[in-house]
Amino acid sequence: MRNLLLIGGAAALIALPAVALADSEGLRDDDPAAPAAAGVPTTDHALHAGGRGALRYDGSGGVVLEGRAIVRVRDLSSGKDLKATPSGFGETKVSSDGRVSRYAGTGKLSLDGSSYRLTIAGRFTGDVDPTSSTAATGAAWVAGRGVTILKGGVPWFFRAGQRILLTTGPMAVDLGDRRVHPARHDPKGPKGSKRPHHRGDRGPGATWRINGPASGTVKVATITGRIRVWDRSAAKDLAATVPAGTTTTTLGDGSVVYSGLRGAAVTLAGTAFRMKARASDLEGVFTPTAGTLALAFVQGRGTFDAGSATDVRAGHHGGVRVLLQAVAT
Repeated sequence: MRNLLLIGGAAALIALPAVALADSEGLRDDDPAAPAAAGVPTTDHALHAGGRGALRYDGSGGVVLEGRAIVRVRDLSSGKDLKATPSGFGETKVSSDGRVSRYAGTGKLSLDGSSYRLTIAGRFTGDVDPTSSTAATGAAWVAGRGVTILKGGVPWFFRAGQRILLTTGPMAVDLGDRRVHPARHDPKGPKGSKRPHHRGDRGPGATWRINGPASGTVKVATITGRIRVWDRSAAKDLAATVPAGTTTTTLGDGSVVYSGLRGAAVTLAGTAFRMKARASDLEGVFTPTAGTLALAFVQGRGTFDAGSATDVRAGHHGGVRVLLQAVAT
Protein backbone atom coordinates (compact mmCIF):
# COMPACT_ATOMS: atom_id res chain seq x y z
CA MET A 1 0.00 0.00 0.00
CA ARG A 2 2.87 2.38 0.83
CA ASN A 3 4.40 1.82 -2.58
CA LEU A 4 1.07 2.53 -4.24
CA LEU A 5 0.83 5.80 -2.33
CA LEU A 6 4.35 6.76 -3.38
CA ILE A 7 3.66 5.96 -7.00
CA GLY A 8 0.37 7.82 -6.80
CA GLY A 9 2.19 10.87 -5.40
CA ALA A 10 4.59 10.84 -8.32
CA ALA A 11 1.68 10.54 -10.75
CA ALA A 12 -0.01 13.52 -9.10
CA LEU A 13 3.11 15.60 -9.64
CA ILE A 14 3.26 14.53 -13.28
CA ALA A 15 -0.35 15.59 -13.72
CA LEU A 16 0.31 19.17 -12.58
CA PRO A 17 -0.73 21.60 -15.33
CA ALA A 18 1.92 23.71 -17.05
CA VAL A 19 0.35 26.84 -15.63
CA ALA A 20 1.39 25.69 -12.16
CA LEU A 21 4.90 26.75 -13.12
CA ALA A 22 3.81 30.35 -13.55
CA ASP A 23 5.95 33.05 -11.95
CA SER A 24 4.73 35.75 -9.57
CA GLU A 25 3.84 38.07 -12.47
CA GLY A 26 1.40 35.49 -13.85
CA LEU A 27 3.57 34.73 -16.87
CA ARG A 28 4.33 31.13 -17.83
CA ASP A 29 7.80 30.26 -16.54
CA ASP A 30 9.74 27.71 -18.56
CA ASP A 31 12.93 28.11 -16.52
CA PRO A 32 14.35 24.72 -15.43
CA ALA A 33 16.18 26.61 -12.66
CA ALA A 34 13.07 28.41 -11.36
CA PRO A 35 12.72 28.61 -7.56
CA ALA A 36 9.74 27.22 -5.71
CA ALA A 37 6.56 29.27 -5.75
CA ALA A 38 3.38 29.24 -3.69
CA GLY A 39 1.19 26.25 -4.47
CA VAL A 40 3.93 24.35 -6.33
CA PRO A 41 5.48 21.19 -4.78
CA THR A 42 9.15 21.51 -3.84
CA THR A 43 11.66 19.55 -1.77
CA ASP A 44 14.23 20.02 0.99
CA HIS A 45 16.31 17.17 -0.45
CA ALA A 46 19.22 17.96 -2.74
CA LEU A 47 17.39 15.93 -5.40
CA HIS A 48 14.03 14.20 -5.48
CA ALA A 49 13.13 11.91 -8.37
CA GLY A 50 10.09 9.77 -8.97
CA GLY A 51 8.31 8.01 -11.77
CA ARG A 52 8.58 5.02 -14.03
CA GLY A 53 11.72 4.45 -16.06
CA ALA A 54 15.40 4.56 -15.24
CA LEU A 55 17.69 6.54 -12.96
CA ARG A 56 21.47 6.55 -12.64
CA TYR A 57 23.44 8.42 -10.00
CA ASP A 58 27.24 8.59 -9.93
CA GLY A 59 28.48 10.38 -6.86
CA SER A 60 28.51 10.58 -3.08
CA GLY A 61 26.15 11.23 -0.20
CA GLY A 62 23.06 9.43 0.96
CA VAL A 63 20.22 7.99 -1.11
CA VAL A 64 16.88 6.66 0.10
CA LEU A 65 14.74 4.97 -2.53
CA GLU A 66 11.79 2.66 -2.70
CA GLY A 67 9.48 1.14 -5.23
CA ARG A 68 9.21 -1.89 -7.48
CA ALA A 69 12.37 -2.05 -9.54
CA ILE A 70 15.67 -3.68 -10.34
CA VAL A 71 18.43 -1.86 -8.48
CA ARG A 72 22.17 -2.22 -8.98
CA VAL A 73 24.81 -0.57 -6.83
CA ARG A 74 28.58 -0.51 -7.38
CA ASP A 75 30.99 0.74 -4.69
CA LEU A 76 33.63 2.89 -6.45
CA SER A 77 35.45 4.07 -3.33
CA SER A 78 39.03 3.01 -2.67
CA GLY A 79 38.21 2.09 0.92
CA LYS A 80 34.96 0.21 0.17
CA ASP A 81 33.07 2.54 2.51
CA LEU A 82 29.60 2.19 0.98
CA LYS A 83 26.91 1.34 3.52
CA ALA A 84 23.77 -0.25 2.06
CA THR A 85 20.63 -1.08 4.05
CA PRO A 86 18.01 -2.96 1.99
CA SER A 87 14.61 -4.16 3.14
CA GLY A 88 11.73 -5.99 1.52
CA PHE A 89 13.31 -6.95 -1.80
CA GLY A 90 12.47 -10.43 -3.05
CA GLU A 91 15.93 -11.05 -4.50
CA THR A 92 19.38 -9.88 -3.38
CA LYS A 93 22.72 -10.76 -4.95
CA VAL A 94 26.21 -9.59 -3.96
CA SER A 95 29.38 -10.05 -6.02
CA SER A 96 32.29 -12.08 -4.66
CA ASP A 97 34.38 -8.94 -4.01
CA GLY A 98 31.47 -7.25 -2.22
CA ARG A 99 31.49 -4.20 -4.48
CA VAL A 100 28.40 -4.89 -6.57
CA SER A 101 24.92 -5.54 -5.16
CA ARG A 102 21.72 -6.25 -7.07
CA TYR A 103 18.20 -6.05 -5.70
CA ALA A 104 14.93 -6.94 -7.41
CA GLY A 105 11.28 -6.69 -6.44
CA THR A 106 9.46 -4.32 -4.12
CA GLY A 107 11.48 -2.79 -1.35
CA LYS A 108 13.42 0.07 0.16
CA LEU A 109 17.15 0.82 0.04
CA SER A 110 19.30 3.31 1.94
CA LEU A 111 22.84 4.15 0.78
CA ASP A 112 25.68 6.22 2.23
CA GLY A 113 29.11 6.39 0.64
CA SER A 114 31.89 8.56 -0.74
CA SER A 115 31.79 7.20 -4.30
CA TYR A 116 29.31 4.81 -5.88
CA ARG A 117 27.11 4.19 -8.91
CA LEU A 118 23.40 3.53 -8.51
CA THR A 119 21.15 2.38 -11.35
CA ILE A 120 17.39 1.80 -11.11
CA ALA A 121 14.92 0.44 -13.64
CA GLY A 122 11.20 0.28 -12.79
CA ARG A 123 8.83 2.34 -10.64
CA PHE A 124 10.63 4.34 -8.00
CA THR A 125 10.89 7.38 -5.77
CA GLY A 126 14.26 8.47 -4.48
CA ASP A 127 15.95 11.27 -2.56
CA VAL A 128 19.62 12.31 -2.54
CA ASP A 129 21.02 14.19 0.46
CA PRO A 130 24.30 14.95 2.18
CA THR A 131 25.03 12.86 5.27
CA SER A 132 27.08 13.51 8.39
CA SER A 133 30.17 12.13 6.64
CA THR A 134 29.66 12.73 2.90
CA ALA A 135 28.47 15.57 0.68
CA ALA A 136 25.77 15.06 -1.93
CA THR A 137 27.80 15.69 -5.06
CA GLY A 138 27.45 13.81 -8.32
CA ALA A 139 25.74 13.48 -11.67
CA ALA A 140 22.26 12.04 -12.18
CA TRP A 141 20.46 10.92 -15.32
CA VAL A 142 16.78 9.99 -15.57
CA ALA A 143 14.65 8.69 -18.42
CA GLY A 144 11.13 7.40 -18.88
CA ARG A 145 8.21 9.30 -17.40
CA GLY A 146 8.31 11.15 -14.10
CA VAL A 147 9.46 14.25 -12.26
CA THR A 148 12.61 15.59 -10.64
CA ILE A 149 12.91 18.46 -8.16
CA LEU A 150 16.09 20.19 -7.05
CA LYS A 151 16.28 21.67 -3.56
CA GLY A 152 14.24 24.84 -3.47
CA GLY A 153 13.19 24.42 -7.12
CA VAL A 154 10.08 23.52 -9.06
CA PRO A 155 9.06 20.09 -10.40
CA TRP A 156 10.59 19.41 -13.82
CA PHE A 157 8.96 16.64 -15.79
CA PHE A 158 10.80 14.17 -17.98
CA ARG A 159 9.63 11.96 -20.82
CA ALA A 160 13.10 11.47 -22.23
CA GLY A 161 16.63 11.74 -20.89
CA GLN A 162 17.32 14.48 -18.33
CA ARG A 163 20.72 15.35 -16.82
CA ILE A 164 21.32 16.83 -13.38
CA LEU A 165 24.48 17.89 -11.56
CA LEU A 166 24.72 18.25 -7.78
CA THR A 167 27.75 20.32 -6.87
CA THR A 168 28.96 23.63 -5.39
CA GLY A 169 30.11 26.97 -6.78
CA PRO A 170 31.79 28.79 -8.34
CA MET A 171 30.52 28.01 -11.82
CA ALA A 172 32.36 28.85 -15.07
CA VAL A 173 30.93 28.44 -18.58
CA ASP A 174 32.55 28.47 -22.02
CA LEU A 175 29.76 28.16 -24.56
CA GLY A 176 29.28 28.85 -28.25
CA ASP A 177 27.04 27.84 -31.12
CA ARG A 178 29.04 28.52 -34.28
CA ARG A 179 29.92 25.20 -35.89
CA VAL A 180 32.21 24.93 -38.91
CA HIS A 181 31.88 21.69 -40.90
CA PRO A 182 34.21 20.36 -43.61
CA ALA A 183 34.30 22.44 -46.78
CA ARG A 184 31.67 21.69 -49.43
CA HIS A 185 31.60 22.23 -53.16
CA ASP A 186 30.84 25.84 -54.08
CA PRO A 187 28.28 25.74 -56.94
CA LYS A 188 28.83 29.46 -57.65
CA GLY A 189 32.62 29.26 -57.72
CA PRO A 190 35.15 27.89 -60.23
CA LYS A 191 35.08 24.19 -60.94
CA GLY A 192 36.44 22.20 -58.02
CA SER A 193 36.34 25.13 -55.58
CA LYS A 194 35.06 24.65 -52.02
CA ARG A 195 33.87 26.88 -49.23
CA PRO A 196 33.47 26.37 -45.45
CA HIS A 197 30.05 25.16 -44.39
CA HIS A 198 28.66 26.93 -41.33
CA ARG A 199 25.75 25.68 -39.34
CA GLY A 200 24.21 27.03 -36.16
CA ASP A 201 25.39 30.65 -36.64
CA ARG A 202 21.96 32.07 -37.46
CA GLY A 203 21.37 33.30 -33.93
CA PRO A 204 22.07 32.74 -30.24
CA GLY A 205 22.05 29.05 -29.47
CA ALA A 206 23.71 28.75 -26.04
CA THR A 207 21.76 29.38 -22.84
CA TRP A 208 22.98 30.02 -19.31
CA ARG A 209 20.46 30.57 -16.53
CA ILE A 210 21.06 31.41 -12.87
CA ASN A 211 18.25 31.54 -10.35
CA GLY A 212 17.40 30.69 -6.78
CA PRO A 213 17.05 33.67 -6.57
CA ALA A 214 20.84 33.81 -6.60
CA SER A 215 23.14 35.86 -4.43
CA GLY A 216 26.63 36.65 -5.67
CA THR A 217 28.52 37.99 -8.66
CA VAL A 218 28.45 37.13 -12.36
CA LYS A 219 31.48 38.22 -14.37
CA VAL A 220 31.03 37.68 -18.10
CA ALA A 221 34.37 37.98 -19.89
CA THR A 222 32.77 37.98 -23.34
CA ILE A 223 29.26 37.61 -24.71
CA THR A 224 27.77 37.97 -28.16
CA GLY A 225 24.04 37.94 -27.63
CA ARG A 226 21.78 39.26 -24.88
CA ILE A 227 21.26 39.06 -21.12
CA ARG A 228 17.97 39.37 -19.24
CA VAL A 229 17.94 39.97 -15.49
CA TRP A 230 15.30 40.08 -12.75
CA ASP A 231 15.98 41.81 -9.43
CA ARG A 232 14.12 39.83 -6.75
CA SER A 233 15.71 41.58 -3.76
CA ALA A 234 13.59 43.69 -1.40
CA ALA A 235 16.19 46.47 -1.57
CA LYS A 236 16.48 46.28 -5.39
CA ASP A 237 20.26 46.10 -5.06
CA LEU A 238 21.12 44.37 -8.35
CA ALA A 239 23.98 46.25 -10.03
CA ALA A 240 24.71 45.68 -13.73
CA THR A 241 27.75 46.97 -15.59
CA VAL A 242 27.46 46.87 -19.39
CA PRO A 243 29.33 48.63 -22.21
CA ALA A 244 28.28 52.14 -23.20
CA GLY A 245 25.73 52.15 -25.98
CA THR A 246 24.17 48.81 -25.02
CA THR A 247 20.47 48.61 -25.88
CA THR A 248 18.55 48.43 -22.59
CA THR A 249 14.85 47.48 -22.46
CA THR A 250 12.69 47.23 -19.33
CA LEU A 251 9.83 44.74 -19.74
CA GLY A 252 6.41 44.68 -18.13
CA ASP A 253 7.43 42.17 -15.46
CA GLY A 254 10.22 44.46 -14.26
CA SER A 255 13.03 42.49 -15.89
CA VAL A 256 15.71 44.29 -17.92
CA VAL A 257 17.15 43.07 -21.24
CA TYR A 258 20.62 44.08 -22.39
CA SER A 259 20.81 43.27 -26.10
CA GLY A 260 23.11 43.83 -29.06
CA LEU A 261 26.15 42.71 -27.08
CA ARG A 262 29.13 41.76 -29.25
CA GLY A 263 32.24 40.45 -27.55
CA ALA A 264 31.18 42.49 -24.52
CA ALA A 265 32.15 42.22 -20.88
CA VAL A 266 29.27 42.35 -18.36
CA THR A 267 29.19 42.27 -14.56
CA LEU A 268 26.20 41.57 -12.32
CA ALA A 269 26.13 41.69 -8.52
CA GLY A 270 23.17 41.30 -6.20
CA THR A 271 21.63 39.48 -3.26
CA ALA A 272 18.55 38.00 -4.99
CA PHE A 273 18.50 37.93 -8.77
CA ARG A 274 17.70 35.80 -11.77
CA MET A 275 19.64 35.81 -15.03
CA LYS A 276 19.15 34.37 -18.50
CA ALA A 277 21.90 34.74 -21.10
CA ARG A 278 21.38 33.72 -24.74
CA ALA A 279 24.46 33.93 -26.91
CA SER A 280 26.47 32.55 -29.80
CA ASP A 281 29.63 33.08 -27.74
CA LEU A 282 29.69 33.20 -23.95
CA GLU A 283 32.39 32.95 -21.30
CA GLY A 284 31.70 33.83 -17.71
CA VAL A 285 31.94 32.93 -14.03
CA PHE A 286 29.29 32.97 -11.32
CA THR A 287 30.56 33.16 -7.75
CA PRO A 288 27.76 32.63 -5.22
CA THR A 289 27.78 34.31 -1.85
CA ALA A 290 29.13 31.92 0.80
CA GLY A 291 26.38 30.00 2.55
CA THR A 292 23.79 30.53 -0.19
CA LEU A 293 22.18 28.08 -2.61
CA ALA A 294 21.63 28.72 -6.31
CA LEU A 295 20.03 26.90 -9.24
CA ALA A 296 21.46 26.97 -12.76
CA PHE A 297 20.81 25.60 -16.23
CA VAL A 298 23.23 25.27 -19.15
CA GLN A 299 22.44 24.32 -22.75
CA GLY A 300 24.38 24.54 -26.01
CA ARG A 301 27.75 23.66 -27.45
CA GLY A 302 30.65 23.97 -25.06
CA THR A 303 31.52 22.99 -21.51
CA PHE A 304 31.28 24.28 -17.97
CA ASP A 305 32.95 23.76 -14.59
CA ALA A 306 31.16 23.80 -11.25
CA GLY A 307 32.78 22.86 -7.96
CA SER A 308 34.73 19.62 -8.42
CA ALA A 309 33.02 18.87 -11.77
CA THR A 310 35.10 20.00 -14.74
CA ASP A 311 34.64 20.04 -18.52
CA VAL A 312 30.98 19.04 -18.31
CA ARG A 313 29.37 19.06 -21.76
CA ALA A 314 26.18 21.07 -21.74
CA GLY A 315 24.68 19.60 -24.93
CA HIS A 316 21.79 20.91 -27.01
CA HIS A 317 19.15 18.30 -26.13
CA GLY A 318 17.72 18.96 -22.69
CA GLY A 319 20.79 20.72 -21.32
CA VAL A 320 21.98 20.23 -17.73
CA ARG A 321 20.22 21.39 -14.56
CA VAL A 322 22.64 22.30 -11.79
CA LEU A 323 22.21 22.63 -8.02
CA LEU A 324 24.95 24.84 -6.57
CA GLN A 325 24.80 23.89 -2.91
CA ALA A 326 25.71 26.24 -0.08
CA VAL A 327 29.29 26.25 1.15
CA ALA A 328 30.16 27.97 4.40
CA THR A 329 33.23 30.19 4.67
